[in-house]
Amino acid sequence: MAVRIFVSALFIITVIAYFIPANKRANNNKDKDLPLLIFIDSTMYTLNTDSLNRIIFSKKAIRYTDRDVMNDSSLMLKSLDKDNKKITDTLLADMIIRRGDEFKFLNDVKFTRNNYVTLNTDELLYNSKTKIATNTLPFEGTYFNHYIKGKSVYLDLNKYYMESLDTHFEIEIQKKGN
Repeated sequence: MAVRIFVSALFIITVIAYFIPANKRANNNKDKDLPLLIFIDSTMYTLNTDSLNRIIFSKKAIRYTDRDVMNDSSLMLKSLDKDNKKITDTLLADMIIRRGDEFKFLNDVKFTRNNYVTLNTDELLYNSKTKIATNTLPFEGTYFNHYIKGKSVYLDLNKYYMESLDTHFEIEIQKKGN
């Protein structure tokens, strides 16, 4: 009789326990942004069918599922102009964040094109597909040894077109001797 009561009680407890909802454990690992790869002193090359067109150097590169973060980095873009002359664009920054075709350059950004255009700013957004660079922060730089300063800049690297707001441009005039 005692065994029958024990088995019946055990059956009732298991049926009750079966219908009590279990609390779901919070999975904190899903919310954490864990890196997939980390590279130290890395160099990344981008090749197309014709040539090498992009090189990225970085002291530390971290790849996540949705972006790449590069510290103390430089991006070198190589292309040809309409006269088939080589063009080298160099972008240096303390941090580069890449999501797909979008590059975000942050902190102490320096843009140089073939030693005749330089721009210094703290932010630059670059789309590698459209080859357009923009920013929303003040910048300063040079254009053929002439000083330029403005509030934001738009650079179309395909058409060699530059536009900015509140631009101050100083042209060096050389005086000819008698």
